[in-house]
Amino acid sequence: MLARTLEFHTVRTEDELKAVGAFRYQCYLSEGLIDARCDEVFLDTFDYAENAHIVSITSCGRIVGTIRLHILDRHNHRSATMTSFSDILMPKIDAGLRLIDGARFAVAPDLGAMRLGVARHTLRQYENYAAENDVDYGVAAVLDGRVDFYRRLWGFDQISEPRTYSNLNKKLVLLGVDLRNGK
Repeated sequence: MLARTLEFHTVRTEDELKAVGAFRYQCYLSEGLIDARCDEVFLDTFDYAENAHIVSITSCGRIVGTIRLHILDRHNHRSATMTSFSDILMPKIDAGLRLIDGARFAVAPDLGAMRLGVARHTLRQYENYAAENDVDYGVAAVLDGRVDFYRRLWGFDQISEPRTYSNLNKKLVLLGVDLRNGK
């Protein structure tokens, strides 16, 4: 049974990152986003990028959600989303915008009715990190079937067609939201 309270933790150690990678692996495998792997860990080079900020959400000592956040600007624009959507994102950066990229979002698939709440709390970390880092524009690459969720809750608009994305079995679309109105 999960507690009603959630704990938010910035991933700082290799052991914490491996725990997040094992959690992501289970989540992504259950949705058919990745194939089975011998090591049962789903990490990539962008987890180690200088601009990566990874958050794990726990309840009763168990990871129930995670998200990886990158701030993209002229000085550092390294992320998986940039790799797949550079033709859309680089013009924004070249125009002087500072972006936040939310990626590797995962919520435990076995939470039942609590899953949506955990998803919202996990994605709230995106909002908080955007505010802390004074970003102008938010992006997220998501499955086509989840566009409405992001549109309703955070005002995202779809800004690309489905594309191959960083070792996933399914294509993702790019969503964007102008965050400058709230400044």
